[in-house]
Amino acid sequence: MKLKITLIAVLLLNLFCGQAQVTPTLFHNNLSNGVQFADGMDMEIYNNELYISITSAGKIVKVSLSAPNSPVVDVVTGLTYPTGLKVVGNELYFLQRNNAVIAPGSGKLSKINASLANPTVVDLYSGLMYPIEIDANGTNVYVSEAFIDSNEDLINMQISLINLSGAPIKTVLNNQFYSIDDFEFKDNFLYVTEWSGAEVNGATNILKLDVTTGTPTAAIAYYNDAPGDFFYKGEIYNNYIYLNRDSSPQVIKRIDLNSATPTASLAVSGFDFNGNNPDIGEMIADGNNNLYFFGDYYNGTTTTYLLYKANLNSLATQDFEKSPKVALYPNPTSDFISFSNLEDSSEYQIISIDGKVVKTGNTNADEKINISHFTTGVYTARLGYKSFKFVKK
Repeated sequence: MKLKITLIAVLLLNLFCGQAQVTPTLFHNNLSNGVQFADGMDMEIYNNELYISITSAGKIVKVSLSAPNSPVVDVVTGLTYPTGLKVVGNELYFLQRNNAVIAPGSGKLSKINASLANPTVVDLYSGLMYPIEIDANGTNVYVSEAFIDSNEDLINMQISLINLSGAPIKTVLNNQFYSIDDFEFKDNFLYVTEWSGAEVNGATNILKLDVTTGTPTAAIAYYNDAPGDFFYKGEIYNNYIYLNRDSSPQVIKRIDLNSATPTASLAVSGFDFNGNNPDIGEMIADGNNNLYFFGDYYNGTTTTYLLYKANLNSLATQDFEKSPKVALYPNPTSDFISFSNLEDSSEYQIISIDGKVVKTGNTNADEKINISHFTTGVYTARLGYKSFKFVKK
């Protein structure tokens, strides 16, 4: 009896101290379909389908998230080392690049319309050095570029802004990064996961880059990786940044972005493939409290590419099920729309019926967004991964 009481006490202590964690399930046991994945791939979700860029194969594929082990389907082929994916409205932005040593400055930003069955690739901006990562806020697209010398050694990396509101214009926001593993946009900041190399024994740190003004600025120290977690991939969801810890077995930690003293706590662990520990790379949130993780396992002969799913509802520090449901009002409307039950400032987009982004910005709970100048019709307001249709009278 004493042992049972002790175990219950430990579980309760972990729960109230925010140390709860979730165990992922294997959602797809063979994503490759005979194709070799490679470094640089990325994932995005649109219309309950997972899009994956396969750098080595020069294509983007998709797989339905409606059921486990759905078939993998080609979306667009014939690309040049596609990397980085980002959905904005109905459009899927991605990067293409050639070898940086052979053809420096040959990288480009492209897009497809993800709502079409046979989308056509549209090139938006050329002349990028060696683009790797991408994120976006409306018509502002953020890209990381690498500079590599003739020996194929990394010199440094920079983050650039490509403004697509008119003729595409590129602005370098910061060119002092050693090696950018990942970055995520939230509330006018890019949270940058940087490997600092030999300067601090190979540690990784998280920096904040203010992109409010769209002009060059210095990065701000946010989280020091003193314990040596070696984070290298991140995903921001519901005011947390989830980080892939380079360890074996691999685990996912998270940091509360609202905390005055950022601390990384264990969030997801227990990745398993037939009793083995797979490697875990990219991750993406679906807007319904689920995280999907790309994984791979090498048995000494072949590599199997995997997809895992973790539901975050049981994490102790935030009760998603009891959180008030976000709603758009009034609807129909003639002058403004608002969102109720927002817990903090959130990025939004308003998309017309023809798929064009007509308004972007940030809003708080019950703040009025002026749409009086819109033409009469049906629009979609996108808030994070949630979409709300409304009628402008």
